[in-house]
Amino acid sequence: MPDSGIKPETRTLDTFIHASVEQLLSKGAEGDHGDGLLFLGNWHDAMPRLIFKDPVLQPVDTRVWGVIKIASQDGRPTAFPTYAEIARTANVGSEATVARAIAILRITRWLSLCRRVRDPRGRVRGNVYALHDEPLPLADAIYLDQRYLAFLNQSVSHAHPRVRKVALAMLASIGEDVRHEKPPEADALSRRLSATRSLEGLPERYFGFTARQLQKLKSDNRRLQFLGSDRLQNLKSDCSSSCIYKKTTTTTVETSNRTESRAREPSDPLVFPKAFSDNERQLARLCLDGIDATLCQDVLDELAGRLADAKRRDEPIANPIGYLAKLVKAANNGTFVLTSLGLNARQSRTNAARLEQLKAASEQRAQAELDALLARTTAPHGRPHASRRAEPSKSSSFARGKRGVSRHSRHPGRKDSS
Repeated sequence: MPDSGIKPETRTLDTFIHASVEQLLSKGAEGDHGDGLLFLGNWHDAMPRLIFKDPVLQPVDTRVWGVIKIASQDGRPTAFPTYAEIARTANVGSEATVARAIAILRITRWLSLCRRVRDPRGRVRGNVYALHDEPLPLADAIYLDQRYLAFLNQSVSHAHPRVRKVALAMLASIGEDVRHEKPPEADALSRRLSATRSLEGLPERYFGFTARQLQKLKSDNRRLQFLGSDRLQNLKSDCSSSCIYKKTTTTTVETSNRTESRAREPSDPLVFPKAFSDNERQLARLCLDGIDATLCQDVLDELAGRLADAKRRDEPIANPIGYLAKLVKAANNGTFVLTSLGLNARQSRTNAARLEQLKAASEQRAQAELDALLARTTAPHGRPHASRRAEPSKSSSFARGKRGVSRHSRHPGRKDSS
């Protein structure tokens, strides 16, 4: 996603996250020491009204959000509470339920996992989370949580059916959004007004969820109430605060869930523009979902050609995904044409693929020749090489010389007939 749509407060939060990372790395084993202050009055924490009215969250999700909120402190980083601490404070009977609630909060963008912090030896020192007073826009969520889209794709195989349903609804909403030329989340006031109208029953989007996907999700949630799905989470979870969910291998995923998610890698992978990040590739897959599969690569080649041409003219395209959405719209209308720029990009892609094939074939031939050479220099069954067997041995030469001396010694007076 382009950085031009990032809110200033999100960039400020990113700076704060970097400071938190440095603090985690510099913190000693005994922790920081200093003067303490105890407040003996009643703590009053402000809670956003939307967290209680959110149509996607369940009461346990809201309660977990509140416990994380009261564990935070204004102005400086705070240790993220463990699942056991959250379960005890929220009066939740299972740590697996806490893990599920945190997964829902991250999917709906009430919570962001911003960094996984490792020391120079590669050991995990902790994570940096960010708690929000309303769901973040997609651009800000991806900016802070760079694994957000990958997490959504992983969540469609989650052990709990509700997490799968919410993740699929979010992916479908993102797919609908990226196929529009204009991003749906323009400014904070418009997002809040749309969410308020949605809570009043109007067919409006609720932050990250489109009206269509929100209605479908509500229907699915009503059906899930009768499935007794909590039995899937009865196993004791040993997750710490550094994990979001635990994927089990004993749970089967419905076929409809597998086919509905199109953001995962297909059997025949597409070739995207080289400048695309992982997030942009996944968004591009969602954008291409609505067109004929035979046109997908042509559209990507046209986009790659346009991006390269704009870069040569020093006029880079600010929103490549938005530009791709225009090409997809033209493909749906039957007006898409592969221009010379796209043809050049296709030729470059074909040449690059051919060079990779030649390189791989050359490496295979070189390896085969090396193996044959090693096989020839090694005698079969451990025998010495034939050239070595042809050389006369020192012992046989010495024996012949000894026999010649002994023959002359028997006739010392005999002269040579010659």
